[in-house]
Amino acid sequence: MLLHPRTLKHHVAASSGGRYALNTIALTSMGVLSTDGHSLLLVPYPDADPKSAPKIEGVHAESPAPQAEPVLVALDDAAKAAAMVSKSRRNASPYTELLQVETDGDSIRFGATDLSAAQTMQVRQPEGAYPRVAGVIPDYTKAQAVTINIDTLLRSLKALKGVTQDEVVTLRIIDDQQAVGFSCKDGTAMLCMPIQVEKPEEHVPDQLAKLRGDGPGVAAPAAPEEGEDGGTEEASAPTETEMQEAQDVFESQPVIPQAAEPTPAPAATSKPKKYSRRKQVTAPANELADIIGG
Repeated sequence: MLLHPRTLKHHVAASSGGRYALNTIALTSMGVLSTDGHSLLLVPYPDADPKSAPKIEGVHAESPAPQAEPVLVALDDAAKAAAMVSKSRRNASPYTELLQVETDGDSIRFGATDLSAAQTMQVRQPEGAYPRVAGVIPDYTKAQAVTINIDTLLRSLKALKGVTQDEVVTLRIIDDQQAVGFSCKDGTAMLCMPIQVEKPEEHVPDQLAKLRGDGPGVAAPAAPEEGEDGGTEEASAPTETEMQEAQDVFESQPVIPQAAEPTPAPAATSKPKKYSRRKQVTAPANELADIIGG
């Protein structure tokens, strides 16, 4: 198994506190997984053939990735293993930029070489079971896919963090053709334009859906169900909003006068029943809408 050292250095594992297993990096069948209970990062293994890697005594690079239970690596051990890759000789061969990893029971062996010398390290897997993260991953089948440049997003978020005292930000997404809005309670607001691509749900694999275990491989919209006549079935039940709109239309219609029947004495007429109209609540003005004049 081959690993890029950056996957062991850049992670979202908890550095302290919480469940002990969250203070580790997990080597899984799909890649390197880390989480602190609030965010999750999955990085696939390098697209390189372990059979072509230079031989390192004591480390069998062709050892497969864990298939059943993930193999846990302590953060200190991960940092030490990543440091074995020589920065000065990384361009000598693509394989000098990678770590060779072999797992054997509770033992994990790391190896790195710059073609002139090799380093190896053996550590023990920390005790504890990694959390079943698949159970908390939402079903992204009908998710709105928006593609944003990473540098643009990172620069924008750093600027936002530097000018607001708020610790949270509200994210608003309309579709992949319009800017993504970020708003804070103190009135700070920001727009970030997406990158226009054709059918982002097809060219970007959704690894989270695969990790979830029962979703599609890409974030593509689900196909509509077919009815008995072969056509697509549409939802017939009205929503609460549609019902309220229909009630408002009904209440706005004039009352139809009823014809009075001739009687010896004038009959008392009852006033038409008035329907109470629900008071409309005006939503607070959105900061981004105020800026763009919407």
